Amino acid sequence: MFSHQHLNPAYAGSKDYSNFTILHRMQWLNFDGAPESQSFTFSNKMSPKKLGIGISGVNDKIGPLNNTSVAADVSYHLPTGESSFLSLGLKLGVANINFDTSILSTSTPNDVAFSFEENDSFVPNLGFGFYYHSPKFYAGFSVPWIIEKNSFNLKRHLYLISGGLVSFTENIQLKPSLLIKHTPGAITGYDLSALFQYKELFWIGPQMRSSIFKILPQSEFGGGFGLMGGIYLSKNISIGYTYNTSSLDDSIKFSNPTHEFMLRFDLIRKDFSVLRSPRIF
Repeated sequence: MFSHQHLNPAYAGSKDYSNFTILHRMQWLNFDGAPESQSFTFSNKMSPKKLGIGISGVNDKIGPLNNTSVAADVSYHLPTGESSFLSLGLKLGVANINFDTSILSTSTPNDVAFSFEENDSFVPNLGFGFYYHSPKFYAGFSVPWIIEKNSFNLKRHLYLISGGLVSFTENIQLKPSLLIKHTPGAITGYDLSALFQYKELFWIGPQMRSSIFKILPQSEFGGGFGLMGGIYLSKNISIGYTYNTSSLDDSIKFSNPTHEFMLRFDLIRKDFSVLRSPRIF
């Protein structure tokens, strides 16, 4: 929810200012071959012609597989009201996929089942997305990468996102957000979070992820619980942290937690007045 542009190119340019976001995620800490990823997004503010542009990149490592991609994101924002827009976005990029067989240890030496001729492969790709946004509500659907790569078992992903901003008092606001994700051959899952923001100082809230077929996380379907928090260091800089547990197996519930860090720069002019709260999406 802090990096919509990765999932949906139509997010690019959805704000009246530019921003730069960096994420670092370490899943199942101290678990051999556990997923680890770094990502960045840059989104330029919407132009007078309602065009938005941005750049996004991901370095994703899961066991022996390393997938590094970079993409240009272009969007057009059609006004639907005084401060609401319906956006269409396109993502054009390339991925470098590498499979490191040297870290695999097999019971049978030189097992042909683990031989891999196609390696260090560059794969061009494209994606699209729709994104509706207003100061206090957003919803979107996207397919960030359309072309599949069967030799690496990389499948097409579909994402549905939605969220908003609810004011309880002048100083306390709630930001609920929902992400539904589907991949052919895998269980459809969801991420649900609720962030409470106090004044212009900090935000904190719980997170849960599971299958849409089971409301609560279970070992059969995976998922888990988490806690997110962050603070505004200044008008332009904010940092965030997420702690997650897993329900996949008792051995990794708490002994191998997941950590995620976020650093965000909002390039806002000193003379530009902006309501801080909607910036958290």
